[in-house]
Amino acid sequence: MEYIKNYLFSILSFAISIILFLIIVSLVFAYTNIDDMYIDSAIFLSMAISAFISSFFLCKKIKKQGIVHGVLVNILCILILFIISCILNGQFSITNTLGIYIGICALTGIVGGILGVNV
Repeated sequence: MEYIKNYLFSILSFAISIILFLIIVSLVFAYTNIDDMYIDSAIFLSMAISAFISSFFLCKKIKKQGIVHGVLVNILCILILFIISCILNGQFSITNTLGIYIGICALTGIVGGILGVNV
């Protein structure tokens, strides 16, 4: 039961941080003269930071197997976002972008998990 509670807290921290980062990114792009070609990079960076934060908090509480828990929680987060996206778009499509998101979140989840266990 404690693992489920920790995972739910970590998923919630991912959701809150990604929402905050995406609001900041949208405000920056709306009120500055930054070229729109950098939006995808800003979104990837927001995902990576949110993945790091969620895995760091989870592994800080669990204190073991940082790599496994860091990857697992972030794959769960990406799958939840994917399901929500499919529901909102009304279509199911697997693209290269989904693979990039999973890869970025897995790698930053590993780093966050390792640091969460060892800090």
